[in-house]
Amino acid sequence: MHDRNRNREENVSVHQHHDHHGHSHDHSPLIDSEISGVRLFYVVLLNFGITAAELIGGIIAGSLSLISDSLHNFSDAMSIVVTYFAHRISLRRPSEKKTFGYKRSTILAAFLNSLTLLVIGGFLIKEAVERFANPVIVESTTVIWVGSIGLIANLLSMYLLRKWSGKDMNIRSAYLHMLTDALSSVVVILGAIVMRFSNLNWLDPLLTILIAAYVIEEGFQILSKSINILMQSVPEVTDINTIVEELKKIEEIQDIHHVHVWSLDEKTVFFEGHINLKQDLPISKAMAVEENVKSLLENFGISHVTIQFEYNGCPDCGVIKE
Repeated sequence: MHDRNRNREENVSVHQHHDHHGHSHDHSPLIDSEISGVRLFYVVLLNFGITAAELIGGIIAGSLSLISDSLHNFSDAMSIVVTYFAHRISLRRPSEKKTFGYKRSTILAAFLNSLTLLVIGGFLIKEAVERFANPVIVESTTVIWVGSIGLIANLLSMYLLRKWSGKDMNIRSAYLHMLTDALSSVVVILGAIVMRFSNLNWLDPLLTILIAAYVIEEGFQILSKSINILMQSVPEVTDINTIVEELKKIEEIQDIHHVHVWSLDEKTVFFEGHINLKQDLPISKAMAVEENVKSLLENFGISHVTIQFEYNGCPDCGVIKE
């Protein structure tokens, strides 16, 4: 009985060691604990509340800029909801059918969110152009009050997320969304104040175009990043030639070819390659070379490494297989 308990403890110890060094689990559990349970719910609730208030206020006041701000808030709220559920799915363990697990569900969520931003941005610009052709008198007082409510709610959302914004990438993204929403509300309020005292109603569609342009630019950035990951592109901060030159400094390595570097998600980078050894080494010594390779690649943010060792193999192959 004592031996059985001791073996169970050893198995637990080994499993925990594997989790730490093998990167088999997400290193940002914050979104699953206190932040997801309460504060993230409040942030989503606040954003849906802002959306409803600004949409109704924008229709009553005839303000397209207020409506555009409401749609921006709505897209952010949906983004948080989708990202949260995608993150929950990504924590599922790998299986025989999904050997990489479900980590890319968050990338698919980002891809869908970015497409939504582009559609919303295009719709807002279309409406703004029509508003230029057919100006509408804007009830600036309503815009100021509703915009102020939106600003306060966005600042409160930022406060709820601030503590975790520097610890988790998903939370930081949501925090920055709230910051830009707050700035957008400021722009809408200032525009309404100017229109109240100058009757420059063309300022409303102009502000709408500015907000829409920002939404589209933001959408393209997320779209580009998600497509690069889905297409298994080399991460932007990674230079394959630099990596190869550093690896060739290891004494036992002759050359490296058939190299692939790609991201599974925002955090997990894979390296795959064929390594030509200078000598016909036994497996025990080749494993020591492998450990040196893995240690060096960690400096480049690469956590998963697959190597095929060769001796006098494919001498004319390039770094990238053509």
